[in-house]
Amino acid sequence: MMCLIRSWIICVFCFGLILYSDALWCYQCGDSSIEAPCVTDTAGMEAEYIRRNASLKNPKPDEDEAPYKYLKDCLNTSDICVIERIEEQGQTHAYIRDCHTTGKSYSIQDHRFDDLDSSLNHTTCIYERGSSKRLVCVTICDTDFCNGPQIDGGSILQIQIWLNVLCAAVVILRQI
Repeated sequence: MMCLIRSWIICVFCFGLILYSDALWCYQCGDSSIEAPCVTDTAGMEAEYIRRNASLKNPKPDEDEAPYKYLKDCLNTSDICVIERIEEQGQTHAYIRDCHTTGKSYSIQDHRFDDLDSSLNHTTCIYERGSSKRLVCVTICDTDFCNGPQIDGGSILQIQIWLNVLCAAVVILRQI
């Protein structure tokens, strides 16, 4: 019996059984400009997300070894995903997507971030104490890849599905 164990996958080849952990996955990157890839390369993030999902459905050990640039397995390290943005006078100094542990400090420590609720997936911005010019924004969330592009889910897709169902219902009712 040959077994391969990784942090995110356990394969038992002799039975063809594949088990996946339920660890949180987040987008990860950091940049110091609003025009940098961490902010703008959503196509690259989506491509990695699609590659990861394909590898879960049809594992290919040789190809699955390639590291991800934008995806991170938060297994045993974090319970939320985060986006941190630090600006001063309209210029971005830091833009960070990563895994995070509830209760730990962010890039700038401030008690006003202590009560953020990850289930709400909202952003809170504050001016750094002692500076009326440095704005710090933190977004936290607690579902896979919630801190970046949403590929196969999210509210827009749900709205499109419900609109299609509503249109189909109207067409059916008109024929009655």
